[in-house]
Order: sequence, then structure tokens, then C-alpha cells
Amino acid sequence: MNTGGGDIMANLAGLREISLAHRHIDDACALVAEAGWNETPDDWRLMIAHGDAIGFEDGTGRLIAAALGLPYGRQFGWISMVLVTAARRRRGLATYLLDACIAGHEAAGRVPVLDATPAGEKVYIGLGFKHHFTIQRWQCPHPGTPDSDNGGIRPIAAADIGQIIDFDRAIFGGDRAAILRDIATRSGTLGWVRTDGSGYLMSRAGRLARQLGPLCAEHDDAARALVAAALAHIDEPLFIDVPDHHTGLIEMLSQRGFTAQRPFTRMLKGKPPGFGDPARIYALAGPELG
Repeated sequence: MNTGGGDIMANLAGLREISLAHRHIDDACALVAEAGWNETPDDWRLMIAHGDAIGFEDGTGRLIAAALGLPYGRQFGWISMVLVTAARRRRGLATYLLDACIAGHEAAGRVPVLDATPAGEKVYIGLGFKHHFTIQRWQCPHPGTPDSDNGGIRPIAAADIGQIIDFDRAIFGGDRAAILRDIATRSGTLGWVRTDGSGYLMSRAGRLARQLGPLCAEHDDAARALVAAALAHIDEPLFIDVPDHHTGLIEMLSQRGFTAQRPFTRMLKGKPPGFGDPARIYALAGPELG
């Protein structure tokens, strides 16, 4: 993320502030590719449909900057996808869009929340955001040989979605029913549940690797068993974003050939009541979705 400086109004000359629509998806994916991120057209369709996706077009109508505010119920909302094409960075565009996303959440009475990169973390601290917990993205080009015994786990069925949403709401702390329904019903999504109701794991296709997550579980054994079930069925590059306090799951991933790629820090500008339960959040849906 680049915060820029100078005269922001001069830097905005020739640009048009817009709300993203489906016609912007190709350009939004180009911004993702330029940044080396993992989001797909399906992710952008989801975020545009359920969030306040904003940005700037240049004089040719090309999207050259974007940001997203995504409400998760009345108490808090996500901020993500703050992207500016390389030729337009350090001119204040990212800060302008970030401020707009923060203002939109706060005007609606929602606490802004985000997962920050190390570079962005310094900016967010200056804006009043506080640390909640740290996260590491783990990657594996070819998952290791999985355990053969995955008893008590089965693939997610359509009839499970309502229970998963209720389970997730109690752990995540906000309402992301629309997000989970979208991920669960996408072509290419793979997911599993514990038959005793103690956890679920979804995965979806990414631009660079399949994203494992969200993963919510009542305890370490359930989380590790769900990941083992996923590794038994997936033979493609994987990313999984795990809070650093889940050392048991991290040890398992390391043993399976996963390596640390990049850190994030979950940050809040305020503290919504009853916000999340980090002890039961084992993997994110990704920093773009929380």
C-alpha cells in the first residue's frame, strides 16, 4: 500500500471516482495481477455484489485504483483490496480511497477491521487502528501425503450451509452469510464438515493457488482433521492464512511441506462488542474477506 503525498486534488485531475461494476472486473483483476495477489474474477463479483467497491478510472475509462468496504452486520465491516497501478502510486490515491472506506463504515456505525501487510500496518496505526492478532500465510506447491483416516468428516452438502453460517457467526463475530453462501456454491469449491458439528473448512480456486479457508473449529483436533481431509483431496498449490497462536496447526503444516510466505496483522479501529473468537478462528477466508 502506498499513501502518497502532495496535492491530492492535483493528483486526481483527469481521474473519475466511481463505484465498481461488473464492467470493471477485468481491470480489477489486472490490478491484482500487478500486485501479485491471489483474487479471481469470482472474488471480485462477490465483493462488488456485497460490498462498497470504489476506485478511480483514468481518461480512457481504465480502472487504475480500487478499494473495498464490506459490511459484516451492524457492528463491524471489512476494508481490503486497496490497490493502485504502479504508475499512479505515491500520489495519495490509496489514502483517499482508504479514508472513504473508513468513513463509510463509521457513518453506518460499524467498526472498521482489516488484515494489514507490514507496510500497511504502519499507515493504519497512524489512523487509529490497533493490533488484534498476527497471521502468517503458509504455502505449499504440492501437499504432502495425507493421513488415510479422516473418519468423522464428510464433504459439505447444501443442507449444511445454514448450520455453517450459524456456527461461523458465533466464532467470526459478524454476519458473513452472503460470503459463505457464495463460496460454498461456486464451481470448484471444496469443503468439509465435522459430523459432530465441531468445525468446517472451505476452499476456493485462486489466481495463483487454491485458498484453504475459512476454517473454524472448536478445538485443535477438529481443525487438524479438517485440513488433513482437504490434503487428501487436493493436489494443487495451496495458500492458507493461519493466526500465529495456532501452533499445533502450524506444526502440522510445516510437517506437510508448507512454508511461510508473508505475514498479516488483524487490526481494528475501535472494538465492536463480542468481536470474534480468535481461539476458534483457525484460518481466514483470505485478507480480502477476513
